[in-house]
Amino acid sequence: MSLGLYVHVPFCVSRCDYCAFATWSDRFEFLDTYLEMLHREINIRSEGMRFSSVFFGGGTPSILSIEQLASILSLVEIEAGAEVTLEANPESLHDDLGSYIEIGINRVSLGVQSLRDNDLKLLGRDHKADQAKNAISRLSGSKLDYSCDFIFGVNGGNPNFMVSDIAELIASVGGPSHLSVYGLTVEPGTPLALNKHLHPNDDQDAQTYLDLDRQLCESGFQTYEISNACRNGQLSKHNWNYWMQGEYLGVGPGAHSHLDGVRSWNIRDSYRWGHAVDSGLGVIAGQEQLSEYDRIFEGLSLALRTVLGVPYGTLPLLELPDDLYTLTQDKRIVLSAKGRLLENQIAKRLLNENVTLDQLLAHQAIEPSLLLD
Repeated sequence: MSLGLYVHVPFCVSRCDYCAFATWSDRFEFLDTYLEMLHREINIRSEGMRFSSVFFGGGTPSILSIEQLASILSLVEIEAGAEVTLEANPESLHDDLGSYIEIGINRVSLGVQSLRDNDLKLLGRDHKADQAKNAISRLSGSKLDYSCDFIFGVNGGNPNFMVSDIAELIASVGGPSHLSVYGLTVEPGTPLALNKHLHPNDDQDAQTYLDLDRQLCESGFQTYEISNACRNGQLSKHNWNYWMQGEYLGVGPGAHSHLDGVRSWNIRDSYRWGHAVDSGLGVIAGQEQLSEYDRIFEGLSLALRTVLGVPYGTLPLLELPDDLYTLTQDKRIVLSAKGRLLENQIAKRLLNENVTLDQLLAHQAIEPSLLLD
């Protein structure tokens, strides 16, 4: 069974206006202590584990030096052929990309968000479009797999530019094999939440999503999850494990884990988390174990977001318009692009009493390569 490792790096040079993650731009004096405490947490909690994927997220993991990243990876046992991903911002991508490969990182998830300076400014991003283009150019000439993240929907931006920019990007030589394209979400407590004139328009975002999906399809990409698309079957194995309710260990402040049927989450504040590690009190702030009923409903809801879809009989198809889904030859119900826009509402119609836990597990075990064109 796949086992993922998520390593949270809670530091950013500046905080984006839409960000609600457990990350800080004013705690760099804590960085050395954070690394020491992170090593201690990994040593305690990963004993006996062997990981099939590793994901450095944040925050901005690319602010760590090659030596710091290597020291973290040296603490854990990683399967041969494992996917090891580093989230990176364009302005902090290491000068020598080959050094990532030398320490075992084989994939970069680049936070582009937009290739237009106006949109980046509206989003409160710290980098410029030229920096993103330069980082993409460097990655395209490297031996690293890479993905680009985009965000659409900020009021004042131009969604048509994003559609054309992404089309040009994926048509370029050495372009990314994977894209994550998210609609802007307004999170409470963020600067964006206070700037209502920047809030997205739902109807416009829906049309942008459909336009982007069509462009991706025409360019040889397949949307395999609501906000994620790939070509040549190069999906994110780490994230697929999340969507299939797989097991994973999360280390660092605010990180989540799912092990032996128990979901847990770490202390969110980085100082309090560090004190807990140092004092041996334990870093887990809370945990829960889903009932079988909830496990099935959650599993179906997650699968509905993906190209896997849900087993026949778990949705009342006679109540759904034909353009919201397709029924595959092996009797899976898979949402169309239009259906994915309504996934939250459709999920409320799931008939989880029509599938057993064993049937769900068998469904989740379908090899994703069999689902991708």
